[in-house]
Order: sequence, then C-alpha cells, then structure tokens
Amino acid sequence: MAEAQIILSHSREAGVVAIASGERYPWAHTALAESDFQRDDEGVWHLPADGTQTTVVDLVTCAKRHRTSVHTSSRRFIGDAARDLARLLPGRWHASVEIYSHPAWQEDLVPRIWDSGELGRAVQSERIPYAALLTDMVQGTTLLFIERAGRQLDYLVGAFSPEGLEGGYGDPHAPRSIVLPPFPRRAAQALTDQ
Repeated sequence: MAEAQIILSHSREAGVVAIASGERYPWAHTALAESDFQRDDEGVWHLPADGTQTTVVDLVTCAKRHRTSVHTSSRRFIGDAARDLARLLPGRWHASVEIYSHPAWQEDLVPRIWDSGELGRAVQSERIPYAALLTDMVQGTTLLFIERAGRQLDYLVGAFSPEGLEGGYGDPHAPRSIVLPPFPRRAAQALTDQ
C-alpha cells in the first residue's frame, strides 16, 4: 500500500468524494486541498458544487506531485449506503462516517468491537480506511458498518461493546457480525431478522 493514497467514490448527493489514507495521509490532504476539494465535518473531501473546473485528472496530476496514489472504488460511497440502511431500520437510526486515515487509528476499534465473527477478524487483519457508524438514537446501540474485503459488494455489520463491557472482541458469547448484501431493503431485512 502506498504511504499516501486517495480513494475516490461516488456519492448520490455529493458527487465525487475522496478519502485520504496511509501513514503519510497529510500528503493526500494537501493534494486534495490544492485541487479545490473541500473537507466536511466527517473528514470526507468533496468537489464543491459551485461549478469548479477541477477534474479528477487534475487531482491525479497534483497527487503525483505529493507522492500520493489515487484509486477509485467500485462501490458507492459508504455514507450513502449507511444512510439508506439507517432509514430502513425500525426505530430512529443515525448514520455517520468515520475516517481512519492513519492505519494506527483503526487499532482503536479492536477493544470496542463486540463480535465473535468476521467483523472482528477483519478489523484486526484488513486495512479499513473508513467505516460508518449506525446509532440507534433511542436505545443507544452502535453498530460498525464496513465494506467486506475481497467481496465486490457485500458489507459487514457488528456491534460495539455496551458501555462498561471490557474485552468484547473475541468473547465467545458475543454476537456474530452479519454479512449484508449491497441492496438496502435486503440488508435492513437481514439485520432486523437477527
């Protein structure tokens, strides 16, 4: 993996979005800023909607100057996928995006995961530069929603440890994460059936 990379995706609402990743992610931030991308409160970069003439080709050229590679995701933006899922779950759910630009930041997830399945293993062994959190606004339950590595379109979702529970990851009595299809209605049904 490059020391700095930019992952491009398409958002239904925002158009082209970018996420900086890698140990030298500030290089990617510089390339994005110089290419007129704007950073939102969640850390996701967007091309402004004001008719800027910046193109992805301009970004790639600028990124090369800053020793940053640019990759395009074949998936839709994880924020869109999470918001679509949250709207279809029973109750009041909120979706937000989290960025783990530096690989070490992902390590903070391990003790918080309450999972005895694939999600916990993925958090420990796969690079996850971004994820979404799904939060039940009434119950307070928080779920981690990530792209399933090696699977073109699937997602994984699993629970964070309840407040006060120590050592949730690897707990044989912890719930198992769920593989979700990329289709929001089917994903919501699979999640509510558990």
